[in-house]
Amino acid sequence: MNAIAYDDTMLHGRDPSPRDDHSPSAWIHVTGPSSGHYVRAEHDVLREHLDRLRDSGHEMSEVIVITPFRQVASRIASLSDQYPGLSAGTVHKAQGKEADIVFFVLGGDPAKDGAKRWAAAKPNLANVAISRAKKRLYVIGDYDGWSRHPRFDVLARTLPRREGGVF
Repeated sequence: MNAIAYDDTMLHGRDPSPRDDHSPSAWIHVTGPSSGHYVRAEHDVLREHLDRLRDSGHEMSEVIVITPFRQVASRIASLSDQYPGLSAGTVHKAQGKEADIVFFVLGGDPAKDGAKRWAAAKPNLANVAISRAKKRLYVIGDYDGWSRHPRFDVLARTLPRREGGVF
C-alpha cells in the first residue's frame, strides 16, 4: 500500500503475521443512507467487528478507529463507554499513533462525490490511515463510491473486498 505516498519505496520492518484470531485486512463494502457524512450501516458493521475482537480477547487499546470526517469521529468516539480503551478520531488526530488493528471508517454521502474528492486530493489522508496499522487494516465504506478516487483505488486493488458484516 505504500504506493499511495512512497512510490513503493517504503521499507517494511515488522513481522506481518498477526494473531490468526481475526480476519485478514480487507475493505468491508457497506452502503446505506447517510446523515451528512455519517453512514449508520458503517457504524453498525464497525460495532460487529469490535464485538468480535473484544469477545476473542483483544484489548481495545490494540485498536484505533479513524475517519476523514469529524461528524463520523464524534459518533464513533461515543462508543468508548462500550469499548473501554478504544481510540477513535479523525485521521488528522491519529497522526503519531499506531495500533495492531486499524479501522478506517470512510463515511460520506453516497449521493455526493465532493467529500470523497477532498479526501482523495492528497496522499496524506490515506497514508496516515494506512500507516497507523501495525498488523491489520479494515476499510469500512462504500467500495464502489470510494474506489474510483485516487489513492482509494490503490486500496481497492490491494485489499480484498468483503461484503458488510463480520466475516
